[in-house]
This record gives sequence, structure tokens and C-alpha cells, in this order.
Amino acid sequence: MIEKLSLLEQRATAWAAFWIAYFVVCQIVSDDRRFEVLAPLSLVAFYGIPACLYAAWLWRSRRRSAEKTGLREAMATVRPGWLFPRIDVYLDHDYKLLQTRRSLRIAPRFNGLEKVPVFIGGEDTDMIVIFPRGRFSKDTLYTVPVKEIEPDTD
Repeated sequence: MIEKLSLLEQRATAWAAFWIAYFVVCQIVSDDRRFEVLAPLSLVAFYGIPACLYAAWLWRSRRRSAEKTGLREAMATVRPGWLFPRIDVYLDHDYKLLQTRRSLRIAPRFNGLEKVPVFIGGEDTDMIVIFPRGRFSKDTLYTVPVKEIEPDTD
């Protein structure tokens, strides 16, 4: 399962390569008067290239952290919320409160889930929770980057 993280890293790197190619093509083609509008559009690549390289670096860091700690089986409850929901993770003899590093809007079916079997790996800010997706195939997994936070005291 940890190999899937390297695929996410490779995907982010491929997107960075796409943005570099997009920038080069826009610069070459914009010399033609018919396509001069592409020169300003190529500036979009200045946002895409660093964003994708940063994402690749983050996934690499998460993968290494998960390889170091290994994946542990746990049960998870996702607290409802659209922006950075919190996940209660119950390990054999431990409890962790995690906060997602991104919104779960793309996976709304996870909001409000209770006691779902998951895998957890990594430590500190380089943690992941792997949910079984199960929408089209039981073998499909959904990886969520998370960080550990202090439990609520109220």
C-alpha cells in the first residue's frame, strides 16, 4: 500500500513536467501573431510548476515517514466538516486526533463515517490515513494526508 504514495509523488512530478512543457510551447508559439495571446497564459505555469514540485516533495516525505513507521491497522471516525475535517483514530491501545491536510470535498462520503477500518502510517505532520474506497472496487484505496493535533479538552 505504501507503493501507492510513490504513484502520487510521480503524478505530481508529471504535472510539473506538463507545466514546463506548456510554458515552453506557449513561448515558442506566441512568436506567431495569431497566437500572441498564449504568452500571458504561459505565466500560469509559474504557479503550476512550483505547486506540483512542492506536492511531489510532500508525498515523498509522507511515503518515507510511512515506510519508517509502517502501516498500522486502526478504526477511524471522521468528524463532519467540509474544510479540514478531523479524524478520530483508535489504535489497539492508543488514540490519536488527526486533522486532514486538505479538504475532503472530493470525497464527501467520508464525512461522518464512524468506526471505519483504516491504515495509518507516518508521524507528526507527515502522516497518512488510508481509507477503503469501495465505490467501484473493494481493492481501491483513498489516501488522505493528515497531521496529529492535540485532542479537544472541552
